[in-house]
Amino acid sequence: MNNEPQNINILFEQYIDECRYIKQLRTATIKSYQEVFSNIKKQLPELVNIEDLSVGLVMKFFSQLGRRNTRSSTIRSYYDRLMVFFRWLENNGTLEKGSLASRITKPPRPKYEDSKALKTEDISSIQSAIVLHSSHDSFQLNRDILIISLLLYTGIRKGELLGLRIQDIDMKERTLMVNSETSKSKKNRCIPINPTLYMYLKRYLNELREKSVTSSFLLRSCKTKEPLTHHGLKHWVVRYNERSGISFHLHQFRHTFACKLAKENVDLVSIKALLGHSSISMTERYLRSIGTDGLKEALERLQF
Repeated sequence: MNNEPQNINILFEQYIDECRYIKQLRTATIKSYQEVFSNIKKQLPELVNIEDLSVGLVMKFFSQLGRRNTRSSTIRSYYDRLMVFFRWLENNGTLEKGSLASRITKPPRPKYEDSKALKTEDISSIQSAIVLHSSHDSFQLNRDILIISLLLYTGIRKGELLGLRIQDIDMKERTLMVNSETSKSKKNRCIPINPTLYMYLKRYLNELREKSVTSSFLLRSCKTKEPLTHHGLKHWVVRYNERSGISFHLHQFRHTFACKLAKENVDLVSIKALLGHSSISMTERYLRSIGTDGLKEALERLQF
């Protein structure tokens, strides 16, 4: 081990470089690590060098989170991200093996009693708000209906939605490809296109052809015709929260998709593949009871 004082900020930047260039983690994942580290540095100004890092200091940070009534899910998320960094410090010899990560008390996994899936009437309210407030602009109407349809009928994540390119849509084979560059699992996955989604895709793609849009990205800004950004999608959610009267976030559509498949008796392994999860246990968090049936047939029957 190196006996020279080592600045923890420098070590963290080395860790982030490894995540970015060697592990090639997603930008969103790296950003979440940076946010957690920034928070712990803000709450613990005495943490400067690696020698300052101790079990007691880390537990002090989690105690402060608890006193501020931080959500249990947030505390657990902070724990998971910090432990990855601490284990990295141990594995590269900066910290002694077993001196920190394994000695931090693991917060309990949060229990979600409330349903994350959207109700049918909530979806109807959101769809009605889109039609009512976008009917004057056919491009915006077709785009916004397509956004909610992609979320409902494919269960894709926010980053995967924004990363969709026109070439990822095979209208002949009726499949949609989620590219490994935008997927959290770093793997491609193919999703059959539901008939309702196919109809909205066809309308929207016709709009793009009429406007001679040349960019490869599927979703466009209504104002600039540039690719829709994270900021633009966030604004989209805020707008339809207000106009529909339904307080929703994008990840709820993913839960809705998974729960609807479960009700159609689609097997757990198939739902896992569609969602792009790395483990069955992760898929189980979305679902309470799952039966068995064909995947493509169930997707064809989905109707919101």
